[in-house]
Amino acid sequence: MPEFAQFDFRTLFAQQISLPDNEMDLQKAALCLAGEEFPDLDVEEYLARLDKIAGSVRSQAGTTADPGDIARELNHYLFEAEGYSGISSDYYNRENSFLNRVMDTKVGIPITLSVLYLGVAKRLGLKCYGVGMPGHFLVNVQELDLYMDPYHSGQLLSASDCRRLAQSMLGQGIEWNDSFLAPTSSKMVLARMLNNLRHIYSHGRNLDQLASVLERMLLIDESNGSLYKELASCQVKMGKRDLAIGTLQSLIRQSSDEQDIAAANSLIDRLLQAQRPED
Repeated sequence: MPEFAQFDFRTLFAQQISLPDNEMDLQKAALCLAGEEFPDLDVEEYLARLDKIAGSVRSQAGTTADPGDIARELNHYLFEAEGYSGISSDYYNRENSFLNRVMDTKVGIPITLSVLYLGVAKRLGLKCYGVGMPGHFLVNVQELDLYMDPYHSGQLLSASDCRRLAQSMLGQGIEWNDSFLAPTSSKMVLARMLNNLRHIYSHGRNLDQLASVLERMLLIDESNGSLYKELASCQVKMGKRDLAIGTLQSLIRQSSDEQDIAAANSLIDRLLQAQRPED
């Protein structure tokens, strides 16, 4: 992988999220996110596969230049011809959160399937954006003036359908807000992908992987005090007290919340006392 050989995946990820949202390559960033779990991952190969999918859709669409027709052909190609679908078993398997594995297996969870769809749609010149609705990720397809649910085989939904979907998943008591259907930035898509992994690794007690996820979440949201405290706690459990102290010191530098700062100082004192030899 020539372009990526001179950098590590963390550096590449940080480079992407430092860009303005309209310049960020969401799919490249998602593949760099996966690269820390799959060190042999060839980012360029997977990006080329997205190019190839877009080329196939153009070919199937024929001579039409109508964006709506192209959007419908994209749905047909991905979800009918290629058979991409939501995974019905082992939903919380970590691999479902990695774009490379979704492209390999053609099954995934809503957000990774959406990232795939958005990457191909962008190559086709379609105007789409991710929608981080509570409990379920969708794609707005502006050419069709509809929302697309990649987890349910590309089902097309109206705004009212989206509301009913949210209520069916989260209960009738959910207080609907139209902001649920607002565009989700690329950076926030990545944060949501990482948060899924955070929950998976927290429940599985995979401390190394959890620490890695929290570190990348802090690259996106460096002022989030709770993430610093969670990372420090993870580092303590890993026996890395010096790293935990450094993390808490970073919290003190970044935070303007007096309670966060006081809690961090208290934790640092306790860690330092624990390191001192007894008299």
